[in-house]
Amino acid sequence: MKILFVNACFIDQLLLIDNAENQKWQVHSKYKNSFNIQDERKQQLVVITTTNYPFMPNGIYLQSDDFLHVLSTIKIEEQITWEQNCLHFSKNHLLLTHGKPYSSLVDKATMSLLEISQKKIFSYSKSLIKETGSHYSLAQFLKETNPFKEAIVALCSENQLKQKLGLDFLIGRGMGLTPSGDDMIVGHLAARILLDKECSRLTELLLTELLAEQSVTTDISKHYLLCGLSGRFSEPVLKLIEALTTNSTEEKIEKIVKTVISVGHTSGVDLLAGFLTTIQILGTK
Repeated sequence: MKILFVNACFIDQLLLIDNAENQKWQVHSKYKNSFNIQDERKQQLVVITTTNYPFMPNGIYLQSDDFLHVLSTIKIEEQITWEQNCLHFSKNHLLLTHGKPYSSLVDKATMSLLEISQKKIFSYSKSLIKETGSHYSLAQFLKETNPFKEAIVALCSENQLKQKLGLDFLIGRGMGLTPSGDDMIVGHLAARILLDKECSRLTELLLTELLAEQSVTTDISKHYLLCGLSGRFSEPVLKLIEALTTNSTEEKIEKIVKTVISVGHTSGVDLLAGFLTTIQILGTK
């Protein structure tokens, strides 16, 4: 198989200004529609996928044919050299310079949750029967008490001990590449940013857990939690936040919510459960 030069179509702009080139990388994991690369310190992941999928933090997007070619030639733990805006695999080179930059950062400039849009999303959520990873439908989750919801309530507390107990329950709890509890924490972090109620104590607690030598969650989930702490989220979450800061129609909010909950098996609905529960509690304080 001949060596090819492949162009990226889109790239998270932070990857172009970060110190990614100063580190060694390797192929961390590969799936049908994506693969991940990880830095040698195991503190950062980059997801490489096709333009059929929404933008993610630390994402690089390729045309489907180019992606399938690269995917077919890489191996887990293969070493990668990243220099001069190019990823050098053993059998291919991925050029980043032509990739159109996008931002995964929440734009806080003119952000404020509008009560009218908040009412619309909660009204629509009462009809959502898709199950969270806690086996409650989203509508049930928001209405009734359950251990996952109690843990999110604890994260909303100003008591550091309660916050720690909430984190201890949620981190790594559930199945999949991003356990349900972690997805709920990501939703909680997004809601705090939307409400302008970020909490330095909670940030310190979560960072301590994530950067421990033996993390209790997956590398992929750890990546998205760290991104959430720095205000970086997937495109559907950014659009959800934007919709709630403007006088959005019911149809627009329903469309965005459906996009969010379509992510993964339960990842999207778990994130939304953490997001809306947090707004329920902190949005009234």
